[in-house]
Amino acid sequence: MTVTQIQQYHRPSSVDAAWHLVERADGAARLLGGGTDLVVRCPPEVSTLVDLADAGLRYVESTADGGLRLGAMSTFTDLLEHPAVVTHTTGVVGEMIAQVGSVLHRNSATIGGHVVRRRLSDVLPVLLALDATVLLYAGTERELRIDEYLAGDLGPHVVIEVRIPPRVEGSAAAFTRVARTAFDHALVNSCCRVDIHDGVIAVARVVVGESSAIGRRLAPVEEVLVGASLTPSTIDTAVAATRAAVDLHGDWIASAEYRQHLAGVVTQRCLRAVADRLPGGGA
Repeated sequence: MTVTQIQQYHRPSSVDAAWHLVERADGAARLLGGGTDLVVRCPPEVSTLVDLADAGLRYVESTADGGLRLGAMSTFTDLLEHPAVVTHTTGVVGEMIAQVGSVLHRNSATIGGHVVRRRLSDVLPVLLALDATVLLYAGTERELRIDEYLAGDLGPHVVIEVRIPPRVEGSAAAFTRVARTAFDHALVNSCCRVDIHDGVIAVARVVVGESSAIGRRLAPVEEVLVGASLTPSTIDTAVAATRAAVDLHGDWIASAEYRQHLAGVVTQRCLRAVADRLPGGGA
């Protein structure tokens, strides 16, 4: 983005005002959150910035039932410093946030901006595994499951908040990634969650993502887990199913075959960590 590219700058005091500015701009306006992505990838047709800093979207709240409401303008540092966030579902949210970029990046990047950009994400696999929802505004408020939000072409809108449901009793989750350096984008990442009922897995979420991909749930792997106990044998079966289910691309950094192998590695690490975090110890 260049200085001469931007002709107008707005800082509205409400979500409705921000949405109207973007909706009327016919593609020439972009909402500004933390700016970590927009300043380096601003489309050439954009001439107007709509800053959400004064729209009342920076908050982190625990709900009465133990869920979380994360205002879209909350930074990753805000989330990492909130006790209810970092401990949610056996600590998986804090585990992931601590691995997102550098301290300086976390001080600026916002949860809403990260969801909107839909790429290069360690955050989205965790939100998918936790069945998060997104509250957005486009003239009226609308709540969508995170997978519905990521799949849809929703037109001009403002993300108000990300909602994470309360932890279910007997639930555990874990996140892991493989990258060249601590601050680099992941070659492959994974988030797994299981809910145990009567000693067996009642609900399973296995999400694998890579570099530019945002992550997706692997239904064949989840089907392997549901109804089973989380034993070493079950984990081995899930790892094999993961490598069969993923469709990862290769590039100059890593081949598709290597990423496919890593998908099994990160899934195995996640499921072993999940087993260790469940009541009664590991698999």
